[in-house]
Amino acid sequence: MTSETMTGSSTARPGGTAGKRQAFGRGASLVEWAQKNGLFFALLALVILFSVTTQHFATAANARVILMQVALVGIMAVPAAMLILSGYVDLSVGGIMVLSAVVFGMCMQAGTGLPVAIAAAFAAAITWGLFNAVSITVWAFSPIVVTLGGLVGARGLAQFLTQGMTNFGFGPQFALLGNGTLLSMPVPVVIFAVIFLAGLHVWYRTPYGRHMMATGGAQEAAKALGIRTVAIPFWLYTMSAATAALCGLISASQLDSAAITIGTGAELDVLTGVLLGGVAFSGGRGSLFGVLYGVLFIGALRNGLVQINVSAYFHQFSVGLALIFAAGLDILYQRLERLRTARAAVAPHGGQNGSAAEGASS
Repeated sequence: MTSETMTGSSTARPGGTAGKRQAFGRGASLVEWAQKNGLFFALLALVILFSVTTQHFATAANARVILMQVALVGIMAVPAAMLILSGYVDLSVGGIMVLSAVVFGMCMQAGTGLPVAIAAAFAAAITWGLFNAVSITVWAFSPIVVTLGGLVGARGLAQFLTQGMTNFGFGPQFALLGNGTLLSMPVPVVIFAVIFLAGLHVWYRTPYGRHMMATGGAQEAAKALGIRTVAIPFWLYTMSAATAALCGLISASQLDSAAITIGTGAELDVLTGVLLGGVAFSGGRGSLFGVLYGVLFIGALRNGLVQINVSAYFHQFSVGLALIFAAGLDILYQRLERLRTARAAVAPHGGQNGSAAEGASS
């Protein structure tokens, strides 16, 4: 009787463990599914909500407006997502936007002509981006400190250069960049689509995408494998500055002026879209499609709040809440991933112990 009791208990124990493992596996699969698809369905729910509660949200004209509103954030979000995937961050894009616009405006005011003014704007932005890249990747300064300083410094330099004056009146040719259409779509939206498609190719179709993920996930291990862990963020910071310059020029074209307010808060919108899209702030995990959903979610949220006559002062508050929510989700996903890894590491030992106990009882 004792032998049967022991055999029964040893049989029941692995069964209970197996049940727990299956339950944990289902939970892990649910978490993985939420990481990949949760924001898409949240965006869909938001669209349905505003479509039901407002009259003009679900129209082609309003969809065009939303795409215009998110185009600049989306353009900058592509290199920003790649940087965060690699374990870095760029908070200076808003300052670089206004600096490039101011440099362009000063060149136009000086009569240099459109091509030279555009080249000067990109040169100023890329120079700042190279400074960020060298400071972070070569001198090993903190990415947050350097780029936050760049945000304040670039905007301060733009204010110093303008001395409170705003250059305006850049002509009809330049106006096409921000207000023209191409293939029946606004030019900024077309530019966003091209940059996003290029980002998809790099992210998913080239070794560069895998190298970014490896650098963000385990930099020392990636370096041991021969991955150029310094070159990757170096060029990404340069590309981030270049896209910020492009967005600064588009804003100047839309406003027909190099206003000092250009780019205000852009860095937070970009960061919110990337984190809300599921890219881990610690690096090594993320999806560019998720970033697209995150950017569209912010645009739809702001547009819908306008449609239901919510105060404009609440809009930034809602984006701030979205950023906090995104950061909380990121921490939750990291903890669940660590728990899943720990369970997977313990599981084989548990199976061996169960087999040993079963053998001993027999």
